[in-house]
Amino acid sequence: MIDMKEIVAASVNYIENNIYNKISLDDIAQQSGISKYHLHRMFKSLTGESLMEYVQSRKLSSSINELIHTNMRIIDIALDYGFDYEQSYIRAFRKKFGHTPLKVRLENLSVIIKEKLNIHDILSLNNSIIYKPFFVYKPKMYLVGKQHKIVSKSGDKTANGYGNDFYYNHSHKIVNAVNPAVYFGYTDWSRNDEGYIYYIPSLEVPNLSHIPEGMKGISIPAHKYVAFRFVGFFHPNDINGRQVGRLLVHMYSKWIFKSGFKFADTFRFEYIDTSISKDNYCELDIYQPIMENDRNGLF
Repeated sequence: MIDMKEIVAASVNYIENNIYNKISLDDIAQQSGISKYHLHRMFKSLTGESLMEYVQSRKLSSSINELIHTNMRIIDIALDYGFDYEQSYIRAFRKKFGHTPLKVRLENLSVIIKEKLNIHDILSLNNSIIYKPFFVYKPKMYLVGKQHKIVSKSGDKTANGYGNDFYYNHSHKIVNAVNPAVYFGYTDWSRNDEGYIYYIPSLEVPNLSHIPEGMKGISIPAHKYVAFRFVGFFHPNDINGRQVGRLLVHMYSKWIFKSGFKFADTFRFEYIDTSISKDNYCELDIYQPIMENDRNGLF
């Protein structure tokens, strides 16, 4: 069993312990115990930046201490942090902070720095991991799929079973799909208090002019969403309800209810780009419509 949180912690700690040295992706992967491909993919999917971008951001942010609080020459600071040339450091610094190191030193400017990734923001469970949420605005969209009623006592893999059946046996009937490789798992939880939900494995379509027999069309209004990315070291076919349930508990109890936002509608959807899935890798995003707490809404 892979403990993804330990892998991220080991990688982050290695970077901090070697902040003054040259660091390569191979070096970090060797410490983490997984391939550099999977390490790179996982880190970028979770944080939005590549691992080596994070390394450089940490080096540049840390170098501000010497820049502001010492009289060290800029070339010496650059070399101390593993840059081969002074100009390489200056170019990277200006790209990151919008100013040269000398300007920041002389004019005492404020800059936004990159602090060490907080491991406590990570939730790891059974070869999978999630990090902080991101926000997305999506315009009006349409889905077509097969609707299923799932009662609360159903097994962990009920929704996944419906999803696999739809994707492999029925999705090809949707001839106008926007992207046949992108799966949407739409959940209508408006009846959750009554002990059941409606789950609709589906594909996005440009309009609802063509709905195959036995399927349902859904019109989703424009929304602002909070989205959590779930990264797993297994095929998406093997995702189960317990894993998704733990993710939802994390979303609701540890973030949404403390965030100043509230639900804007009684649905959510899973988003899986199957084109990037492997036998031992998958990404699943869960989108929940939200709105600010001081506005009128459902809750």
